Amino acid sequence: MKKSKEFFYKNLKIKLDESHIWPSKYVFKFIIKNNVESIDELISYFNESINISKNFSSNKKYVSFTITCEMNASEDIIKKYKDVSEIEGIISL
Repeated sequence: MKKSKEFFYKNLKIKLDESHIWPSKYVFKFIIKNNVESIDELISYFNESINISKNFSSNKKYVSFTITCEMNASEDIIKKYKDVSEIEGIISL
């Protein structure tokens, strides 16, 4: 893994642990291209989700997802981000 990504995830873990008491609800936000394969792949990573909402861009080319999950630890959140980063063209917010 690139050093910049390692640094990012290390800092994210610190911030998450400072601001949450585990287990805790966490809100993920993503933007992907509006195609069935990408949408299905993203949703498959969040089968335990409490709430999934989506909004389409004005030209319907992209879709944004807000996904709320009960997470047990900061490491679980980081793993989710790493897992979904494999989806082509995904943007994590």
